[in-house]
Amino acid sequence: MTRRLVGLAALMVALVAAACTANTEETTTTVPSTAAPTTTTTAPARPPLADDGFYLALVWHQHQPLYPKDENGVVTRPWVRLHAAKDYWDMAELVGRYPGLHVTFNLTPVLLLQLEDILNGTKDSYWVHTEIPAADLTTDEQQFLLDRFFDVNPKVIARFPRYQELADLKNAGGAFTTRDFLDLQVLFNLAWTDTDLLNEAGLTELAERGRDFTEDDKGPLLAAHVEAVRKTLEVHERLWDAGQIEVTTTPLAHPILPLISDTNLALVGDPTAVMPTQRFREPLDSREQVVRGLDVAERLLGRRPTGMWPAEGAVAQEVTSIWAGEGVRWIATGEDVLGKTLDIGSFERDADGTVIDADVLYRMYAAQHTRNPDLPIFFRDITLSDLIGFEYSGMSGGAAADDFMNRLGHARDRLDETGATGPKIVTIVVDGENAWENYDNDGKDFLNAIYDRLTTSDFVTTATPGELIDAFDDAIEPLPPVFPGSWFQPNFATWIGEPEEAVAWDALATTRRAFDDAARAGTATEEQLDAAYDTLLFAEGSDWFWWYGADQNSGDDAYFDGAFRELLGKVYDALDTERPAFTRTPIVPAPIVPPERST
Repeated sequence: MTRRLVGLAALMVALVAAACTANTEETTTTVPSTAAPTTTTTAPARPPLADDGFYLALVWHQHQPLYPKDENGVVTRPWVRLHAAKDYWDMAELVGRYPGLHVTFNLTPVLLLQLEDILNGTKDSYWVHTEIPAADLTTDEQQFLLDRFFDVNPKVIARFPRYQELADLKNAGGAFTTRDFLDLQVLFNLAWTDTDLLNEAGLTELAERGRDFTEDDKGPLLAAHVEAVRKTLEVHERLWDAGQIEVTTTPLAHPILPLISDTNLALVGDPTAVMPTQRFREPLDSREQVVRGLDVAERLLGRRPTGMWPAEGAVAQEVTSIWAGEGVRWIATGEDVLGKTLDIGSFERDADGTVIDADVLYRMYAAQHTRNPDLPIFFRDITLSDLIGFEYSGMSGGAAADDFMNRLGHARDRLDETGATGPKIVTIVVDGENAWENYDNDGKDFLNAIYDRLTTSDFVTTATPGELIDAFDDAIEPLPPVFPGSWFQPNFATWIGEPEEAVAWDALATTRRAFDDAARAGTATEEQLDAAYDTLLFAEGSDWFWWYGADQNSGDDAYFDGAFRELLGKVYDALDTERPAFTRTPIVPAPIVPPERST
């Protein structure tokens, strides 16, 4: 059967989240053409990497879950657009300002497809509510703004005096005027716009004015957001071609690949996990996820990645051969996986946070296979990575950069003390989008400071994993069978093991079995089977399972629950089969509303 990857817009146009109540009336803002010529430059040549050098492999991971659309094709959440306007383009562009810096960006296929969707004209419900003239807002639309247009970090709101004034008015229960709603419409989008993007778009006056906006201010601001999406794809392609960055990707729908291959792998690291009644075991789906992920990245970025960041760093010996067999040269995961794989437990640190067994963590390793090539694996230093992701936002940019460099220096000293030989590699993998709103100046002070220090350092050199493999292939050491685990824990407990998660896995397994039954019975056409399979792959994504159970809380888990069950329902729709009751039955229990007290 031919497996054609349908466009995301076609796949999701009818996906309706049960929690979505967004206004979806037609709008008329015209977005200018995003076509623009690009130029390719070459990064300056640098000396060959030294055999006994100390290296930093810095990986920024960019990902958003698949946000469903309502019945009118409007995306129900704005975060792909807003992170493009605030983070994705700017982070890569900033690297280009430091020619000696070499880093890696991971762009997930599900993110890339949604970026493409925006360039093709798809809007989100927050965009739609921005375009409605403030004087024409209905009561429901006004409530949408009050509920959703303060979804900004308080630190960011405080940067705009008028925005803070409106937040205070809302918190005090005050009444909003038409002028208040108009300013709120603009300020929300303005707060999510990178300052460099504002400069390039000629919109600095808008930010400087800060209030008393007009309806005419909206169009140029939203157009700048679309331009940021185009720039995001362009800058990654340009810097990749120039040899300054390496771009990697993830299996198509961001699935926990070991669990798609066999949910019983969860029991290795968590024997007490509450398991689904049906064992999900689809290694062919895992392979398809890898191939399609590479296909999407190649189509949208012009080159086929040779590295992959597994979704959530989830790995196991049972799936490493899949990556190797599809031409992937390297993957990365967390240090806990290495500790378990080598049977040494976790990596202990001294009082300064320096890894005691630095010589073990900072080596190069590869998973071993009988029929497929060996697969190099880079293991993330969890402490250094988490400092960037969660701690340094509380410090000034310069102080944080100095602390990071000092810690690298301590690691280098520890390696020297142990007499370690060969290349030594510290791997950092960090979420590249969510941390910066907690930093001053959207993280720019820190990023500029750390990039400056890294490119002028006399003891550490930045390099991409691909460059390191090219230089030191003979230094890669074989691994025992890779222990099942993820980027932050030696198990998969975040995605399986609780009762809600077990119900979700059973629903997925039942739907997968229905697809197989239809294929065997010949009751669906090839086109129907293709459409059903495309949708099924997206239902295998990790993001749905992340929010089930008590270990994670989005604040609106029912939204993701509804999106997951709607995907399963779309599989049955594609097969021209009645949807089972479980697709309509919430997995996340409805919140208990206490009865009103009588007076």
